Amino acid sequence: MAMLVDGTSDRSHVATSLSDAWNSALEGATAKLSSKVDEWTDRLNDVAAGTAKNVSSEIGHQAAKGLDEIADDGSAKQQAVAAGVVAGVRGKNPLWAALKGAWSGGSVAVKAAIVAVVLGVVLLLVLSPVLLLVFLLSILVIAAVAKARSAKH
Repeated sequence: MAMLVDGTSDRSHVATSLSDAWNSALEGATAKLSSKVDEWTDRLNDVAAGTAKNVSSEIGHQAAKGLDEIADDGSAKQQAVAAGVVAGVRGKNPLWAALKGAWSGGSVAVKAAIVAVVLGVVLLLVLSPVLLLVFLLSILVIAAVAKARSAKH
């Protein structure tokens, strides 16, 4: 009612508080990004001061540390990708490492899906030759029956 009498509104106050909240969030993100860039700059300066052996060792260590942090905090998918990348860099089988990473980070549903896929692949490999043999024998029986019927007519 006061708005109708005075002609004022609280919209300017809402816009100001929204703007203040946005600016506060932006300043916080900027500060965090700035500190991260400073940390990376310090690390790069340390790496640049070292020898080639120290550079490769430091880069490998930082990469492994970063991938471990991603894998520890993430879901089964993130753990699988991180484990696969680490195994690929180390020259090991990335598929097996990704499967182990998905298993270790997976919920019951993920583990059940992995077991179902493995059983499906095993059954397919075992039953494929049997099914092929049954298919070929059925074709031979159909051909023999068709030949016998054509000989009667």
